[in-house]
Amino acid sequence: MGLLTSFNAGVSGLQSSQAGLNTTAHNLANTKAPGYTRQQNINTDMYYQTFRVTDKSMMKIGYGTTISTVRQIRDKFLDDEYRLEAGRQSFYEVQYTTVLEIEDILGEMEGVEFADAWEDLWDTMQTLSTNPENITKRELFLAESEAFLEKATNVYDSLKKYQINLNTQIQAQVDAINEIADKIVVLNRQIADAEASGMENANDYRDARNLLMDELAKYTPYDAYEEYGRVTIRINNAPLVEDDRANHMKCEFIEIKEYNPATNAYELKQGSPMYTVRWERGGLGDVYRLDSTYNETNEADIGSLPGILMARGKRFGYYTDILQKVSDSPADQKLLQQYNATIGSSVIQRIEAQLDLMVHKVVTAVNDAFAPNVAVTDANGTSLLIDAAGNPISLTTAVTGVDLTGKKILDAYHCAVGADDDATMGTEVFTRRTSDRYQEYTLTSAIYMKDADGNDVPVTKDNGDGTYTLYVYNDEDPEELGSLYSIQNLEINPKLKANYSYLPVMGNPAAGKTGEYDWSAFKNAFETWQVKDVTLDPNALAKYGVEDYYDVMVASLGTEGKVWKGIVDHQTKMTESVEDRRQQISGVSTGEEMTFMLMYQHAYNASSRYITVIDEMLEHLIERLG
Repeated sequence: MGLLTSFNAGVSGLQSSQAGLNTTAHNLANTKAPGYTRQQNINTDMYYQTFRVTDKSMMKIGYGTTISTVRQIRDKFLDDEYRLEAGRQSFYEVQYTTVLEIEDILGEMEGVEFADAWEDLWDTMQTLSTNPENITKRELFLAESEAFLEKATNVYDSLKKYQINLNTQIQAQVDAINEIADKIVVLNRQIADAEASGMENANDYRDARNLLMDELAKYTPYDAYEEYGRVTIRINNAPLVEDDRANHMKCEFIEIKEYNPATNAYELKQGSPMYTVRWERGGLGDVYRLDSTYNETNEADIGSLPGILMARGKRFGYYTDILQKVSDSPADQKLLQQYNATIGSSVIQRIEAQLDLMVHKVVTAVNDAFAPNVAVTDANGTSLLIDAAGNPISLTTAVTGVDLTGKKILDAYHCAVGADDDATMGTEVFTRRTSDRYQEYTLTSAIYMKDADGNDVPVTKDNGDGTYTLYVYNDEDPEELGSLYSIQNLEINPKLKANYSYLPVMGNPAAGKTGEYDWSAFKNAFETWQVKDVTLDPNALAKYGVEDYYDVMVASLGTEGKVWKGIVDHQTKMTESVEDRRQQISGVSTGEEMTFMLMYQHAYNASSRYITVIDEMLEHLIERLG
């Protein structure tokens, strides 16, 4: 081995040691840098030259060492696990935050709890039932009814406002995701260009890209793979980042499709003031499928953006959303499945529907007490209507041009009447803004039905002029929101507010109760409120009356919040645990780096000393032997 060759070997040692010192210094300088991954030099032999071959061996001369690569100390599996756990943590943080917001809305509205409004209405009705002739108490009852409805409307409107305001968060997160995608595209180009020669790794660019991917995982679930330095990111099989292009998301108002058992298909039902997230590129459609329940198995519980969309729901909740009778029929099970995937998964929409259901029960109980209805058919669909002679009346001929099949009518014999001069009947307390309670038909003959004792009693009002009025109830139609006794459609009957005497508290003259007060309306209302016939959740068997319904609803919400809080705490620990494991591998330890620095310094000194010795040998050969 020649001296000059030995000299080159020493120089390579100096260069390798200097590169090691540079890498160590770079690590120490970025100890606190977010997302920085510890780097490490990998040394390898430069090359060997064969100078003699014998029958027993091959003699080679080494030309020193070189840096084969500067690698990142990083574990991809821990990266994937961290992003999964961080995304799941973000999802459940949204659920928990939403529950807290709803609890604030339910618990405190303008300094008065909503529960107080219901209790005040109950107390006022009890007071009025003992003294219905007192006009002041009637006025107070209507005032408390209006206060109850106003507070219910305020709570419901606050929930709706909260839902719509989430559009701002959704838009902000969509913008953040698009910005991250654009930055990743730029880094993809920089990494691919820097590594095109295969001589070096763009480690700092990779750190920046990995940090962006960590941040992206908190917003949305995704799959990623790398090829030729470029990473491709897909969300639900649609590309967010592909090649050198970012496919942006956008926000659009929702079009709602619901299952129709009659056609066994999903049909467009209505629009919504709420955002959904779609791809800007045509043909890709919605980014997320929100028609399935979320759980760890299908990994639908990942990311704050899907979390917001899930917690918010697609539209406002109505009492008709909560199925009260679910059979084992395929159609009912399909509806239950749809409920679980939509209303049941959206805490805001579900609470809106539950609140609306409570108000619906209170309102219909009061209205049905003061203006009771009876069905015109029996369980078999046979007409119960008869004429004065006891002859059956057809449902299609009782009123000219009107089919009464499936209808209800005012029980004009047993109902209470107003204290006004006309003994007005059929006056409801809570009325629908766009629909009257009854459609009135004037007949030339009375219509009767048999009561519980088998007696023929009139179900038409005698107008005293040879004509009779039949009050046909305008049914609620789930397909027509304006027909529902729903919070958004309700108001106190303007007729009652103008004249309290229309409130039905007097006995019915047709039943021989002229001039006396009738307490049956209050009794019927109290009994109906106490009947346990409504459920909070179609998946549960428990049913409740008005008295315990609201308490159970709030308690269930609190329990749900505790569950979310427990999951958030667990996910926080999981995320921190994975991050700790990542840092143990990828993080920079100042103590360890100082050890490396000393090692490289000693190696540098050794190489320097080696070169000095070779230099002295050359000097000796030239000066002494030359």
